[in-house]
Amino acid sequence: MPKALIVEDDVDIATDLANLLKLNNWTAEICHHGADALQLMLNYSYDLFLLDWTLPEMTGFEICQKYRQKGGNQPIIFISGNRDISFKEAGLDAGSDDYITKPFDERELMARIRSVMRRPREISPVDDLQFGSFQLDSRKRTISDGKETVQLTNVEYKLLEYLFRHHAESFSTAQLFAAVWESDADSSEETVRVHIRVLRKKLELANFPPVIEHRRGFGYSIAKQV
Repeated sequence: MPKALIVEDDVDIATDLANLLKLNNWTAEICHHGADALQLMLNYSYDLFLLDWTLPEMTGFEICQKYRQKGGNQPIIFISGNRDISFKEAGLDAGSDDYITKPFDERELMARIRSVMRRPREISPVDDLQFGSFQLDSRKRTISDGKETVQLTNVEYKLLEYLFRHHAESFSTAQLFAAVWESDADSSEETVRVHIRVLRKKLELANFPPVIEHRRGFGYSIAKQV
């Protein structure tokens, strides 16, 4: 069952949206604050974001922009009371997939959701990510140490990108699974361990120093010497 995050500070509207999604076989979570929403979007697995424009702490525009800048690729639909074309233009330029104004017809909203969910899911190109002596290229899906370049699968890239962006933290297999895999993926935590083993071997064959380390009781992280 697909999962959506509804970011809306109006409790009644948020509840109505959640009920509508549930009637259409979605799981729905609600967040009322901008800063909290961005953390949820970056650290947990969702299939869709329904995003209001005017929110406490951070606007929907800022949330969308920051999410895309950090490599987030899940569909975003703005549901906003701002009807001016300049808001629609800004929202789409920030990386949203669609923009619908309040009040909206429930059938139209569900049709738009179906439309964006049919689009191919690709990681939107973002600036290359540099950490230590390594560079991730989001367009080519590669990692380079300045001497050798290794081609990565989509999952391998997303694993490394997530660990690089959170290099000061360690993550369990459950946390990595929630962050990298789709919520309805037919996989398990063992899938994470297998992918990391394969990735480590691939980097080792390219004579890279250890990039991912595992500490018992803490989890996986970027190696301190990177």
